Amino acid sequence: MTDKFAELTLVIIIAGAAIALFSNMSKRSFLNDNHWNGEIVALTIFTLISMVSFPLIDATLPWLEFADLRYYNEIGWLGLIKGILGLWLLHRAVRDYSATGEPQKKIVAKGIYRFIRYPFYSALLALVLAQLLLTQNWLAGVAGLITFALVYCLRVPRQEEDGLEKYGHHYLEYMSQTGDIWPRIPFKY
Repeated sequence: MTDKFAELTLVIIIAGAAIALFSNMSKRSFLNDNHWNGEIVALTIFTLISMVSFPLIDATLPWLEFADLRYYNEIGWLGLIKGILGLWLLHRAVRDYSATGEPQKKIVAKGIYRFIRYPFYSALLALVLAQLLLTQNWLAGVAGLITFALVYCLRVPRQEEDGLEKYGHHYLEYMSQTGDIWPRIPFKY
């Protein structure tokens, strides 16, 4: 994979993520069910800058070339695999969340949510890693990783707290059966 093909691949992945997020089905429930407070707006803006603007600038303009690392084809192919995984996870997260009808009234525990409580964040991590591996640019890669760390560390504890407040022991049971961004692997002793 050449560096130009990797940049084109990343642009296609960004377009695929936008399509998954803003499709007709997802607009109705996935985006509307999130309460848009100042923190979410700020994190959304930060995500758009670091995970959309930086990769697009890197792919189309020479402004970020100073931060380019030596390009390795093999790493680019790993980025493609991570990008495909991220798009699949994002599509499943949006589709399975939207399919529940009234997700605020009950725990979403069908589809991908049977295994992962926060598949949207799993997708975000996979897409961040794809961005790093495809651009092989330390600035774009670090910006994506910082974005993921901020989103994960600020949002997940609040969402866990909200789930416990709304659903009580049912949410504790759900937490014991699923992983947060990775599927829980049952260990038998």
